[in-house]
Amino acid sequence: MLANTRIVPVAFGDCDPSGIVYNPNYFVWFDLSVHALLERGGLSLKGLMAEFGIDGIPVVEYRTRFLAPARWGDELSIETSVTGLHRSAFDIQHRVFNAGVLAVDCSETRVCTAHDPGEGRVRARPLPDSVVEILRAAPAKVVPGFDG
Repeated sequence: MLANTRIVPVAFGDCDPSGIVYNPNYFVWFDLSVHALLERGGLSLKGLMAEFGIDGIPVVEYRTRFLAPARWGDELSIETSVTGLHRSAFDIQHRVFNAGVLAVDCSETRVCTAHDPGEGRVRARPLPDSVVEILRAAPAKVVPGFDG
């Protein structure tokens, strides 16, 4: 399945008063990692919205374990990979390493959605076949310039 690795330097502002990364920052980094993963596959959320008429790929579930702290000045490696494909959703795993030690392990599920004008609400929409093919791809690499 499609995978990517990002290197994220921990800045002073990423930390709480005790100098440890404030946990909500990981979820910002995970979202940026999903966009980098899509880019790795030659996709973008904006492009998916324009081409397929979807309105997003929102997270519907996170399962996260915080195993070791990270601090200002640390350099984190976030390994992100697609771990499952479903009719309208896909599963992703993020593994955050700090100096080779697994610091955070997070799985998430995202759903492909579109506005249903007949019902006047957002509904799940099947993943486009071409997107499924890309998400099934295997190679992994670091995407330069994605250090958000």
